[in-house]
Amino acid sequence: MKATIKDVARAAGVSPSTVSRALHDSPRISEKVRERVKQAAKELDFHPNQMAKSLVSRKTRIVGIVFPGDVSKSLGNPFYPSLLQGLGRAAGERRYHLLLVTGGGEVSAEEASRQAVDSGYVSGLVLLAAEDVPTRDPGVPVVVIGHPRDEAGWHYVDNDNVAAGRAATRHLLAHGHRRILLLGYDRRYIFTVDRRLGYEQALGEEGIPVRREWIATSRPIRDPEAGEELAAVFRAGDRPTAAVCMDDALAIGLTGLLKGMGLEVPGDVSIVSFNNTDAGKYHIPALTSYEIDPYRLGMIAMHLMADVLKGVADAPRSIEVPFTLIERDSVAGAPASE
Repeated sequence: MKATIKDVARAAGVSPSTVSRALHDSPRISEKVRERVKQAAKELDFHPNQMAKSLVSRKTRIVGIVFPGDVSKSLGNPFYPSLLQGLGRAAGERRYHLLLVTGGGEVSAEEASRQAVDSGYVSGLVLLAAEDVPTRDPGVPVVVIGHPRDEAGWHYVDNDNVAAGRAATRHLLAHGHRRILLLGYDRRYIFTVDRRLGYEQALGEEGIPVRREWIATSRPIRDPEAGEELAAVFRAGDRPTAAVCMDDALAIGLTGLLKGMGLEVPGDVSIVSFNNTDAGKYHIPALTSYEIDPYRLGMIAMHLMADVLKGVADAPRSIEVPFTLIERDSVAGAPASE
C-alpha cells in the first residue's frame, strides 16, 4: 500500500503539517527535524503530491482561461471552441494545463479570476474578452485576447478590428454599394466599437455620411419587436443595399429576416460578415466572411503566457493576427437603382 503523509508523520514523530513544511524546506522547521522527516519519507518511499507542492510554492503549471459572461452562451458561439482548441494545442506543446474560470449570475469575470488566483491553483490568467481586464493587479501574469481599452501594461493578442471594419465596408463599396448598414454594434464590446470606427472611416473616405439609424445592435435578430424596427429600415425607399455583420450568426439571421420581406441576398441586399464559420460556409447563399483565425489567436496567446511565466517576456507585448477575406456568394454588385 502506498505510504501517506500520516505514515511519514508517525515514523518521524511529528505532525502531518510539519511533514509538509519539512519536505518543502520551510524555514520554520529546524534542520534536524527536516532531515528526520526526509529520511522517514525516503524509507517509506513517500512522494509528495505534485499539486500540494505547487500550492505551497505558488508555482503551478496551470493557466486559468477566463470566459466572458455566461460560459454556456460563450460556447454556443463557434469563435470560443476554436479559440480553446488553439489554447489547448499550445498548452500541450508547452506542458501546461488549462483551468476554465467562469463568472455568471452575480459573480463577475473579475471576481471569478480573483477566486482562482486566491485558490493558488493558477500561475497565470488568459482573458478571452478585453472588456474583462482586472481593475487591479490580480497577482499573477495576465494575457488578454482582445484589445484592452487601456492597453498600457497588458500583454494582449488581437486582430486589427478597425482595419477589419474598414476592409469589410470597402469590399462593399468596391461593388458599387453606397447605402451600407452595420449590424451587431455593442459599445460594451471593444471589437465592435473598433469595427464600427473602421466602417465609419471607409464611408468617410468616400464622402458618404454615416446614418445613425443604420448602425444596429444584435437585438433585432433576437427580439421580434426590434426586428420589426430593422425591417422598417429595409422597407424604406432609400433602404440599405448592403450590410456589414459582426459575425456569421447575425448575417444568417439577417438573411432570414430579409427573405421574410421578399428581399433576396445578394440580389437585393449584399452581406459581408466575420468569423468564417461552417454555418456560414454551408448557408444558402454561402457567406462572404472574414477569417479572423481564433485558433491562431488562442495558440499565440498561450505561447505568450508561457513566455511570460518563463520570464522571457517581461515588457508588455501586443501581437496582431491578420484577417483574411473569404469570398463566396453573399455579395453582388449594387442594384442599378442605387
